[in-house]
Amino acid sequence: MVTTAERRSDTFPRDWVIEADGGPAFQFDAMHFPFAVAPLTHSTLNPAFSAGFTAAAREMNTPIDEVQVRGANWFLYLRYVMRQPASDTEAHAMGERTEATAKQEIDRLGKRWDEEHLPALRERLQRLSDLERAVAGASDDEVATFIDEAQSIHRDLWTIHFRIAMPMLPAMQLFDELYADVFGGTEGDAHALLLGVSSESVKAGLGLYDLAVAARELGLEPLLRETPSDRLLAVLAGTNAGRAFVARLEEYLQAYGLRQDLFDLATPTWRELPAIALSGVRSYLLTGRDERAEYAATARSADARIAEARARIASFPEAVRGQFEGMLHAGRTASFLQEEHNFYIDQQGLARLRLFFLSVGRRLAGRGVLELAADVVMLTLDEVRALVTGPAAADRVAEIRALVRTRRDELAVARTLTPPPFIGEPPVGAPPDNPMTRANGRFFGGPPQQAASTAELKGNAGSRGIVTGNARVARTLEEATGLQPGEVLVAVTTMPAWTPSSRSRRRSSRRRVAR
Repeated sequence: MVTTAERRSDTFPRDWVIEADGGPAFQFDAMHFPFAVAPLTHSTLNPAFSAGFTAAAREMNTPIDEVQVRGANWFLYLRYVMRQPASDTEAHAMGERTEATAKQEIDRLGKRWDEEHLPALRERLQRLSDLERAVAGASDDEVATFIDEAQSIHRDLWTIHFRIAMPMLPAMQLFDELYADVFGGTEGDAHALLLGVSSESVKAGLGLYDLAVAARELGLEPLLRETPSDRLLAVLAGTNAGRAFVARLEEYLQAYGLRQDLFDLATPTWRELPAIALSGVRSYLLTGRDERAEYAATARSADARIAEARARIASFPEAVRGQFEGMLHAGRTASFLQEEHNFYIDQQGLARLRLFFLSVGRRLAGRGVLELAADVVMLTLDEVRALVTGPAAADRVAEIRALVRTRRDELAVARTLTPPPFIGEPPVGAPPDNPMTRANGRFFGGPPQQAASTAELKGNAGSRGIVTGNARVARTLEEATGLQPGEVLVAVTTMPAWTPSSRSRRRSSRRRVAR
């Protein structure tokens, strides 16, 4: 199972080489996977991501034939293998099929979510929860089948993910472009019409605010403001009011605690690190910000902007008004699903997988194979399965624990590396100009921006406007818990799980990092 080379730390880092067939370059996805990820993440996510993306791309009649995912020095790389048309005529026909399918999928985004995707996601997430609980009392052979089933669910989650994402992104892009054509302005002006839809991410933020209100009502505001988050639970347990608040916190974490800041099975959930939620509660207390009032104002503003736009095109031809209404509906649905799919798949899906594998890790730790249950993330999927069903001799236990230590050391080294943007020959020329590539360009933020001096840092703003304040760099959400009111958060990447914690520290949500 373990080779001599794998046990030797002096072979790391390895050359930035991925075994390939001379095809297109592998690209580093700095937005979704900016840091080195654990071996279990690689061995489960890489094939699931590839299978899901490939299946959805073919269903959408895109020119993508396959998406391949590989690892290099524990960083994740991917490449798109494109179908090459035999002639201009075939290329034109491929483009027409892609456009027709995209229109069909955009038109039924909401219907598929309600009738197909959301029920399927809930069923699979519940099954992962059932598997997690079943591990303790199952036989070794049963646990091996659980592992295979969990990975099958993992593939299903990514397939649903891309069935949603592929029409979702161009839906918002097309609305923004239509708005600019009709009214002028910027994409931010168009986006103002898409806000105010209640998603689970919005509810998570409102829930943190409600906890802050509960803390005030229970007379706990001074305690929560002054006590470090990592000590709060112990202090709260000492009073009746504190225990009442902890009960409310546990209810919140049952509903919204299956969240993580990054795509990695090694990253703890909020249920495991309640200090993340508590830091958000404290920030609401420090700022005095009323999240429910601000959300209601955002929804009213969006309604007002929609009414204003309708009034401006009231005299336009019916075809234009109909196109506007159709694209507005699609854009608002897509904006909702951008948050909602992340909540159910990127966050809950990954969290449920982590908790399942931790239950397998506890089984192995209980047998003395692993030192800690969390060590399971330092093994590959095949290694975990083999340890569950195979013998665990004393000399092999020492070897396995040495492998875990070596991989932890390698990941520590990997965190100091700057991965190259491409492995292989990077693409030449601009990508094709169509709504999908334009949407992807906006979603991924484009290439890194070069600062004019070492005293300047450029990046993509999280919201509109200009603000001045001290910058706080946070590579993880746990580091972001130190963000203070008035500070500007500078992060490598974020996703919706960051929103309640970062929004609660700002006086206004309509600000843009000064660059």
